[in-house]
Amino acid sequence: MRKFFLVASAAVSMFAVGCVSPESVCESSADLACDRIYECQSDAVKSSDAFKAIYGTSVADCKTKLYAASKCSERKEYDEACTDGKKYNLGNASDCSDARKAQTCADFLDPAKTPAVCGQICK
Repeated sequence: MRKFFLVASAAVSMFAVGCVSPESVCESSADLACDRIYECQSDAVKSSDAFKAIYGTSVADCKTKLYAASKCSERKEYDEACTDGKKYNLGNASDCSDARKAQTCADFLDPAKTPAVCGQICK
């Protein structure tokens, strides 16, 4: 009985973790980008018209803009985030998110320092 309970618990845990929708994955990516951009950019940059046009005037505004630009609400399949027939790798996307969260602001803002796993989301 105990073995059954452990297997059932593991299955429920995997089901709960595996039930993220393509829309929520898209939104999570935008959330991370906005949170980090507003955390890491200087006030001078954030007050520029160019910044405001892309990222809005607040984190919430940024998220709304990026959800719309990424068409998150229209996402029905993970692979829609990829091009050229590539397949979306949810594990690599999660690893990329973790790596981007762990970066210093200087590294986050430097495109040359994007973690390698981020380039492996679409394969």
